[in-house]
Amino acid sequence: MKDLIYAELLKLRTTRMIYGLALAALALVGISAISAISVAGNSRGGPALNTAAGIRNVMAAGSAGSTLVLVIGILIMAGEFRHNTATSTFLISPHRGRVVAAKLAASALVGGALALLSSALTLAVALPWLAAKHIHVDIFSHNVGLVLLGGIAATTIYATVGVGVGSLIRNQMAAVIIALAWVSIVDSLLVTFAHEIGKWTPGGAAGALANRVAGDGLLPMWGGALLFVAYGVAFAAAGTRFTIRRDVS
Repeated sequence: MKDLIYAELLKLRTTRMIYGLALAALALVGISAISAISVAGNSRGGPALNTAAGIRNVMAAGSAGSTLVLVIGILIMAGEFRHNTATSTFLISPHRGRVVAAKLAASALVGGALALLSSALTLAVALPWLAAKHIHVDIFSHNVGLVLLGGIAATTIYATVGVGVGSLIRNQMAAVIIALAWVSIVDSLLVTFAHEIGKWTPGGAAGALANRVAGDGLLPMWGGALLFVAYGVAFAAAGTRFTIRRDVS
């Protein structure tokens, strides 16, 4: 298994698109943190920075790149079929379940690493700026540490969900478009306008896990954590089953 995971990580290190998506995810985190601080306290900018909700809102920027991490997970799996390497991959390692497990592990490692970098970037942007505004921030408080931990978990799980989506929808372009449309449009609309439904969707669960500002109709953080982990397990299991049972070609 270690060799399979190493092989997957080696593939990622030699794929330019992965680097581009990783840089884009980090850029999105930085922009989100800057935007959250800049508009805080305005009529449409969310709670003021000198409130607990305002600090949580800023720190939630650490998970802003999770959608692009989802795409990375999709590419890890669906890329095998796009580039016609799936056959050779499964010939070298006929146990398809282990191959998918290695891809899930590699995606989780990459997602976790990007999540840690995103949290560090969020702190690097937020702490000096907030200090300049004479706002003291305790990085070990639940308004900072817990939010960042939730964002790290959500981003990591998104990576594994991407592998599941890439297993279920083998066409890489279709998988990316469907996933982005669901997360960016469907989930967002449901969370915004239909809380009772939206809080149970993957996006709603991820938002709760990332500990967004209270009052947005989402589940509590622990509820979002359990639900999003369940989604991650479900997508991983379904993707593994489909990969084992379906023809490669």
